[in-house]
Amino acid sequence: MSVLQSAISRRSLLGGGLAGGFLLAFHLPTYGASEPAQGGKKGKFAPNAFIRIDPAGRTTLVMPQVEMGQGVYTSVAMILAEELDADYQQVVLEHAPPNDKLYGNPVFGIQVTGNSNSIRAFWKPLREAGAAA
Repeated sequence: MSVLQSAISRRSLLGGGLAGGFLLAFHLPTYGASEPAQGGKKGKFAPNAFIRIDPAGRTTLVMPQVEMGQGVYTSVAMILAEELDADYQQVVLEHAPPNDKLYGNPVFGIQVTGNSNSIRAFWKPLREAGAAA
């Protein structure tokens, strides 16, 4: 038996792995065509792209972030209910349609969930939206 000599050095392997890691971590996002915002339905008060309030007092929050088991949907509903001085049980969430202009993450500039920043990025816009409603 003979041992094959490797043409790649340990330093080259580590450098390639590091470059690959940076490529995955710091990708350049591509901007695709987004859907136009859908108008509010008749009979509902819609002060902005995030909130709709129907005549029965049920508040619908259009949430651009995805729930991944960290309690984001519960937290943002509680923030909004507190700002509106509404019953938390009357706040329902619906996922936002793709639209970077309306629902883009303030940290990343596009509609994306990541880096555990949903509350950090959206607490101020949600409080302002709740105050406007």
